[in-house]
Amino acid sequence: MKNNKNFGFTLIELVVVIVILALLAIVAMPRFMSYQRDAHEARADAAFSSFINAVQMYHSKWLTEGEPTGVVDYATGNIYPSVAGYPLTLRSGNKPDHLEGDDCIDLWRSLLNTDLTVDRHGTQVYGREANIITWYTGEQQCYYHYTDGYEVGEKLPTLYYDPKTGLFNKVVEKPFS
Repeated sequence: MKNNKNFGFTLIELVVVIVILALLAIVAMPRFMSYQRDAHEARADAAFSSFINAVQMYHSKWLTEGEPTGVVDYATGNIYPSVAGYPLTLRSGNKPDHLEGDDCIDLWRSLLNTDLTVDRHGTQVYGREANIITWYTGEQQCYYHYTDGYEVGEKLPTLYYDPKTGLFNKVVEKPFS
């Protein structure tokens, strides 16, 4: 007597396995695709939180030094305070509570020691080499757009900083043109 048993898979069994794997891939793919975006959002949040902490530390230092009108010995460079004691500019002889030119860039670079690069807003935001794009608003506030990992037209994590009051506002918005 010959034992004639086949030890292979039938076509039906192979199709069922392939269908199950396809369903798993369809369900799991969106979860894994969002991890990169989540990582960029977390990096932006960490950078903004570090900047907020640095500004608050500067203000504390300003208070402990007796509220000087000149340079406060904190971070790198000579950072001059606003009237309320928040970091404003690296230029001497500034108008009280008045931002100009690259003040927002200078503040970021002086207050933080980070691998994130920062550049002025200019006419183009997306596709820049810098991770953070900044400038100042007509209300004399700095804004910082986190652009790394975002495509043209997408809303960006943005931090507004008001050196007159020391207030911050984190939003997600499309940048100005």
